[in-house]
Order: sequence, then C-alpha cells, then structure tokens
Amino acid sequence: MKKAKFILLALVGLFTFFFSNDFGLIDVEKTSIITAIAIDKEEDNYLVTAQIAVPEATDTNTENQKAEISAKGKTIGEALKNTGDVSGWFPKLAFCNLIVLGESLKDTNVISVLDYFAKTLRVQDSATVVLADGKAQELLSNATPLDNISSFAIQKILLKTPGFDKEVCPIDIKTFCSNHYSPAGSSYMPVVKLIKADASQGGSGSSDGQSSGSSGASGKQTGSSSGENQSAGNTTKNENLFDARTTALFKNGKKVGELSPELTFVFNALQGPIVDSTIAVNDVQYQDKNCNFLLVVQRSTSTINLKPQGEKIALDISAKLYCKISDVNSDDTEFTLSQNLPLPYQVVSKTKDMLTNRIYSLVDTCVKSDCDLLKIKQKLYRHHNEQYSNYKDDYLSKLIVNVNVEIIGQK
Repeated sequence: MKKAKFILLALVGLFTFFFSNDFGLIDVEKTSIITAIAIDKEEDNYLVTAQIAVPEATDTNTENQKAEISAKGKTIGEALKNTGDVSGWFPKLAFCNLIVLGESLKDTNVISVLDYFAKTLRVQDSATVVLADGKAQELLSNATPLDNISSFAIQKILLKTPGFDKEVCPIDIKTFCSNHYSPAGSSYMPVVKLIKADASQGGSGSSDGQSSGSSGASGKQTGSSSGENQSAGNTTKNENLFDARTTALFKNGKKVGELSPELTFVFNALQGPIVDSTIAVNDVQYQDKNCNFLLVVQRSTSTINLKPQGEKIALDISAKLYCKISDVNSDDTEFTLSQNLPLPYQVVSKTKDMLTNRIYSLVDTCVKSDCDLLKIKQKLYRHHNEQYSNYKDDYLSKLIVNVNVEIIGQK
C-alpha cells in the first residue's frame, strides 16, 4: 500500500512539473538552431548573420540544408533579437560553435563584440572565434565540395585531430577573453581565407531565395525545401575551400600583426607537444644532389625560461623534435623503405637552422607588434616577482633571445 502511494505521488509530481512549464516552453517548430554567427560593422551598426541548420531529410534528399538570416542593431544583442523578430524563429545559441568576426572589426576593440558571448549563458564558452579575411557574412554564405554547411567545414580545419599539421591556432571565446584581460592584454585568433574553387570543377545547381524585413534584416536559404517555388539550374552553387593557417595577433583587442603558417607552426611547437606533423625541408645537398625532404615529427618537447640580467632579460627557448623521413624526391628510395634509417646530418643541419630562424622571427614579430604571445610577462611575474616592477612596462624591448633547437632521428 505504501509503495502504491509513493508511486502515485511520484506520478503526480512529474505531471505537475510537466504541465506547469509546458506552456512556457518555446515551440520546437519555431526554434532556429544556430550553428554559426558572423559579425560585421556597417557604420554605427552591427550586421549579424546567423547560419541555421535546417534538417530536411526525405526519401530523395538526405542533406541538411542551411539558411542565413541577417539583421542590424546598435548592439550585438539587439541585432540577434532582430533576426528572430523578422523571421519568426527564436534564435537558439546553445549549439553555436563558431563566431566569425569580419575584417571591418579588426581596427576596433573586438572585445566589445566578444564580451556579449563571453558573459551570456546562451553561448557555450568552447565556441571557436575566427577573423574573416573580408566580410564575415560572405564567408558563411560559401560551401565546400564536401560540406554543405560552411561553419562545419571551417570547424573541421580548425579542430584537427592528431595526424594533421599544426599550422592552425584555434581559440575559443573563453581563452581569448582570458588572454585579453590578462596583464599583457595579448591574444590571437586564426584568420580564415576563402580559396576560390576552379570554375571548371563545376557544381550542383541550386536556388537562392531572398527576403527582406525591417531593421535592415534579410535572410536567404540554400537548397531544396518542400512547398517552395524553385528554379533549378539557374544558378551555380558556390563551392570553395577555406584556409586558416594564418594567425592574427591582438593587443588590447585590436589587431596588430599576423603570423604566417610557418610561424604558426613553431608557435604551436612551443606551446605543447606536436605529433605526426610534417616539416618540409627543401634544397638539401645530399650525395651531390639537391633533394627535398618531408619529415614527420613523432614527438616533441619545448621549454621557455626567463632570467633577468641587469637591464636585460635573457629569454632561453629550447625545442627538441624527434623526426623520421616520410618522403624525398630522390632516385634512391632507401629513405622511405627503411623503418629505422637515421637522419642524414645534412637534413638535421638544414632543419635545425630553418626552425631556429623561424623562432627568432616569431619573437621578433611579437616584439614589433607588442603582442606577448609567449606570455613572458606572466612568467616574469610568477618566477621573478621581486624584479617584476623593473621590467613590466617595456619588458619585450629588453629581451636577449637564445634559441636552441635539437633534431633527433631514429637510431
């Protein structure tokens, strides 16, 4: 009897919780699942473009279509609200994993934009932030041959699994804001560039419908949808590729410089171990031939140490890479056939000199841009606090850099 009463009370409680909140929930059919947000600056307004995943799997079509809805506002929150007002869909940001900043924001303090996403609970802190090489809205409107939704394609090249080269520096909102509010005020984010596909590759036909609303809002949807008028074959689907190997440097929220893909690689190597990444070593004189080698980094270690020396600061950077030969453009194939062939000293010497020069160039770029990517100020405060006040204002200009790179092959 007591068990029956307990079950009855539990059921009453569950029904009470369900019916008391059911009418306060937003209808799922009127909720838009936003996968990415693009932000541009147009005069005094922010132009926010939300990319929405539209699942429309049928017996003849299994692709998830996409739609972009744009709106303007004086603030980011107002612009996002306007996207819902003109579309009738409530913007759901819980699944937004990508935020694209347009090139028009690079000369302004980008933290004024990212603060909204960092402080609101509607967006997860792990959402990746990137800078577009051009207009952010146009970046989202393009698709790749393998991904219909551009935000998914961009995330794939940013969040690479082991086995890909470490030439991309992804960063999320939480980390960017944390770096910005640190004493050094320095941070970074990848620059996404659009690579135009060859027109001869062709593409599948699709139709683009556009509509406009108040508050400068507009929306468009790509792909087929039931109940909509279509004109198949009138336009060609834009299929392009994305490149995110360049890294933008920020000081106090403003862009102050860039890292090339080569410098991005050494920056990643100094931040942590890199596995299965490749290094191209060209023009190596080996056995009276000019050869090009491709090395695979099997593992790596690195250290960055500081030591105040009078008016200067000694910055000692050490990197140790364990490599093997993956490929070489030589008639002799012993390199690729053998599993335990030591690295020729010519390859070791050329690789060591190349990486050493790139690390020096990385530090020089940080000094010229006043962007403390290597967190030197933080290390100075933590490990040499008694001398911190003597260097904190112009510590980058007082660096004496010593770089030691060691390349180790198989034995």
